[in-house]
Amino acid sequence: MVARISYLKNAVLYVEARGKLDIYNAQDYLDEIKEHLNSKYVKELVLDFSKITYVASIGLRAILELHKIMQEKNCPLKLKNVNQDILQIFKTTGFDKFLTIENNSNNA
Repeated sequence: MVARISYLKNAVLYVEARGKLDIYNAQDYLDEIKEHLNSKYVKELVLDFSKITYVASIGLRAILELHKIMQEKNCPLKLKNVNQDILQIFKTTGFDKFLTIENNSNNA
């Protein structure tokens, strides 16, 4: 998995990745994003899940850590384009209660 990171206007850090967020790549995904979050200019983090096919428990831990970092910065974290299978994982684990998940009508 390679996270493609780009800044959008208004200090939004936008992250796209593809594949599985599992034991083989969740830490690299987290580390790469955290490196960019150290910037005081990042005011929002958007994780595009349109090409993520699976999230393992270690992937959930990575998302939770990103959530905590953004809370400490008092900045929003949003997940976009989450497929139904991953959305079900978030619902089962209760992550949907504290994450902001924005889906278009095709994925919701």
